[in-house]
Amino acid sequence: MTHLNEDTLIRYAFDLMDGSDRKVAEHHLDGCGLCREALGQLQAKFAVMDVLADETPSEALIQQTLAVPHSGGRSIPLYRRRWFVWPAAAAAVVFACLLTLQNLPDSLPKSSPPTVTHTLPPSDVPLPGPEVGGPAWAQAPEAHVHTMAAQPDDGVRIVHPEDIPDKPPFAPASAIELVVLPRPEAMQLTIYNSADLTLVRDTRKLTLKPGWNWLQFMWDETLIDPTSLSLRPLEHADKVDIQQLVFPARLKDIGRWLIRSEVEGAVPFEITYFASGLSWRAFYMGTMNEDETTMDLKGYVHVANHSGQDFENAQTRLIVGQTRLTEEIPYLARRRYPYGPDILDDKSNRLDLGQWKEEEEMAPGLEPWWFVSNGDMKMDGVMGGMDGGAIFYHEIKAIEKEGLSEYFLYTIEGTENLPNTWAKRLESLDVSDIPVKSLYKYDEDRYGTDTIRFVSFTNDTEHELGTTPIPEGNVKLYRTVNDRQNLSYVGETDVKYIPVNEAVELNLGPAQRVKVEPMLMDRKTDHYTFDNKGNINGWDEIETWSVKLTNAGEIAVEAEVTRNFGVEEWDIAIPQGQPAAYEKLDVHRARFTAALPARSEEILTYTVTKYLNERAAVIAKERQGNSN
Repeated sequence: MTHLNEDTLIRYAFDLMDGSDRKVAEHHLDGCGLCREALGQLQAKFAVMDVLADETPSEALIQQTLAVPHSGGRSIPLYRRRWFVWPAAAAAVVFACLLTLQNLPDSLPKSSPPTVTHTLPPSDVPLPGPEVGGPAWAQAPEAHVHTMAAQPDDGVRIVHPEDIPDKPPFAPASAIELVVLPRPEAMQLTIYNSADLTLVRDTRKLTLKPGWNWLQFMWDETLIDPTSLSLRPLEHADKVDIQQLVFPARLKDIGRWLIRSEVEGAVPFEITYFASGLSWRAFYMGTMNEDETTMDLKGYVHVANHSGQDFENAQTRLIVGQTRLTEEIPYLARRRYPYGPDILDDKSNRLDLGQWKEEEEMAPGLEPWWFVSNGDMKMDGVMGGMDGGAIFYHEIKAIEKEGLSEYFLYTIEGTENLPNTWAKRLESLDVSDIPVKSLYKYDEDRYGTDTIRFVSFTNDTEHELGTTPIPEGNVKLYRTVNDRQNLSYVGETDVKYIPVNEAVELNLGPAQRVKVEPMLMDRKTDHYTFDNKGNINGWDEIETWSVKLTNAGEIAVEAEVTRNFGVEEWDIAIPQGQPAAYEKLDVHRARFTAALPARSEEILTYTVTKYLNERAAVIAKERQGNSN
């Protein structure tokens, strides 16, 4: 059915049609309730304008008005009348108070959370302010259909599709008004640690009217990627159609969805988008026993929010794994226009994630002032009233762990409040009596002349682990020094992602109490070979080395010395009674292993024969023949 447009209805209402056109319009109005309703609304709209019509004053009123200045007696000025004094004084006081309030600075920080609105017709309803601390959804659609066909049990009513206009209404940006809706029913954050990437899923109920609805989403002063915005109804998907997403010209950080609805009532919607500025990292604290054979390991995750918006009662999920992005989310979030040109907005009034990481690296021993221990967090004016500081709840929350294709998913139990610029620490791992091995390595090719300390273990069931991968992070190690459980600091290092059943060595840096000092004692050459002209073309180089191994510690340790001979053909001779055995590590290197008692010193002596030039070829042929 083709409906009468607004121009035709106006000409009909003001009797501007000729006879034939008017009869056609009357015939259509007799059979179309929608057009009759639209005509009634137009007539009511123009009836209001009659209040502004000019009224012709009567001759008597004109004569009475002109006669007042010529009446006898002198008029008393307004400021001399006694009743005027007190109202004037009260007005002066009110004016002074207004000036004072206007000059007062704002006491609370301003934030601009993402906002969702619907286009509204003009209304006398007072307009509340936007919700603080999270995305504020507001809505009231443009619609003119009220013919209901059914009312399901969930309270919404269904209309006939043919009663909805074929074309959506025009909704200019100036027609947008805000009515704030209740808080979100559900919020979920999925944070990737390998990239500055967070998937946000926000569920709320929007009250729709039948017909066309405009939904506006604003994300000013936040780090949201507008190209990732998505909206879908969680119920009545066959009756609610998301037509398009429009980014209005000359308006920044605003997107508008056009929704065609065959239902009237509250419908749950889910909006999803990518955000930047949220991150998480893992760190661990290990405590070894006195003889450094076992370790108690506790793991934590540190979740930080620098996205520009607050998240309240959000389910938090953490993803372990490498993520490949062709475009960075911070770049997409700072573009002035969602789909180019590539002009970046200056959102420097917020501390971005990179700057926060730099400041944290400058002071690695200090926790940020916004650091909050495990549990719920409240902040006055943001997450509920309180009299300063943060409230600490020490109940440990469980973290559910599960594999997800090439990733691993950690789901934190319950929900979390995460205001902007705040962070939380949550426990993720607590394992006792993990078998560990302390090892001291000397390798001039890798570590120079320092002896490096390592602590190794394996992420498997034999070592009380092996149920899940261990995310990359920072590890701090301590050692129990007496029966009173006093601790001494051992060292710290960064650890990479540890899959199940894989061994890991924690590099704790140069050792202080274990030293390895090699010394060349003798060098000579022998077994020269000559070419046809009598020139030397090969020889053996024989070196004798003395390696001093010192353990000044209180417990026995194991030392590993790697020597690179620089040639492919070589032999080693070790005298009887040496404290170390050796193995051929590769074509150029040999590795010696020695057990050092507490507060001891050992001397390792060996002689290496290196075969050079033609002698190397001769020895290689001999060895090949022996192997055959």
